[in-house]
Amino acid sequence: MAFSGCNGKQKKQERKRENRQESQQGKKETVKADNKDLSKSEQSLQNLQKNLRRSRMPMAAAYLGYADDNSPFRDQVRTLLKNGKYEEQYSFLADVPKENYISYNGEEVYAIVPQSTQYAMKVESFDWDENANAMVRDTLYISQKAAPVILKCNLSELSYNVVITLTKGTETFSYSPSLSLMDGALYAYNLDGMEIYDFTLYDNLEIPVWNEGGECGGCGDPEGYGAPLEAAGEEPGLIGQWLSTELKNQSGQNITYGMYFGDYQYFEFQYGQMGHDLECWSGTFEVTDQFRNGELVVHYVLYTPDGTREGEFYTMVNYGEMLVTEGSGDAIFPFTDASTEWFYSY
Repeated sequence: MAFSGCNGKQKKQERKRENRQESQQGKKETVKADNKDLSKSEQSLQNLQKNLRRSRMPMAAAYLGYADDNSPFRDQVRTLLKNGKYEEQYSFLADVPKENYISYNGEEVYAIVPQSTQYAMKVESFDWDENANAMVRDTLYISQKAAPVILKCNLSELSYNVVITLTKGTETFSYSPSLSLMDGALYAYNLDGMEIYDFTLYDNLEIPVWNEGGECGGCGDPEGYGAPLEAAGEEPGLIGQWLSTELKNQSGQNITYGMYFGDYQYFEFQYGQMGHDLECWSGTFEVTDQFRNGELVVHYVLYTPDGTREGEFYTMVNYGEMLVTEGSGDAIFPFTDASTEWFYSY
């Protein structure tokens, strides 16, 4: 299974965002169950699975939110379901048995629903090899009769770490749940470009989706990352996390660069191939009082295993986009010939 990028297939993801409101309305018009003897929980599951068959999709998924290791996983899921208002339309989620809770490395919580028990289901963890191919590590869950599961995974937005496989006869479908780096919503496609059914209740979920006014609905402090220059004050729009995935190294491989600007001038820099563990350097940054063609001049210091890197770069930030241009000193984009690149907040 070759890695194709968390934010690939941009046109499909844009289409998905445009149709999200219509999709959410459609979820309220689910197919009615024929068996009146079913419980409310059983009926809600049957309705969703009928929608899957009608849509000719083998799997449905919902992003429920985050959970940590500080309290029992199931207790946190109950809170997520309550806050997300899943009890009415998808009440079966509250009845998922303990053995179908899968807690792996990470904090993102997903509900996974197969189309029917005619499928077999397997959930596996994996790493990435040097060619960005997924290498399976462990089997986390397996069942010959697929049923809904609640899954916690993904250490980082930059890389997913589990794969769910459904099989029925010669039919095989694999999906790795993750969030789109474009808008924080569920990335509802597998690596082959096949779509899964997204039943996330977005109206009740706090995710950082950018509105038409350039404001981030879930980004917190308006003077944080993504803020317009004129509204940002001393550190114009820098605070927060930024990502670029378009640069290539001298061998033509895509290189991911990440920057984090924190409080008290803390600076963190990451680089590497998407899907691999990224190399991380930390240091400090300072927004100077100088300008270059209208761009801010930022001085940085990074402490690496090979010594200190120090230099300047020029930046302009506006509405979730940051243009970075190398200045004097050490290159801010190591291992590539590029000198200017766009970064996006996430």
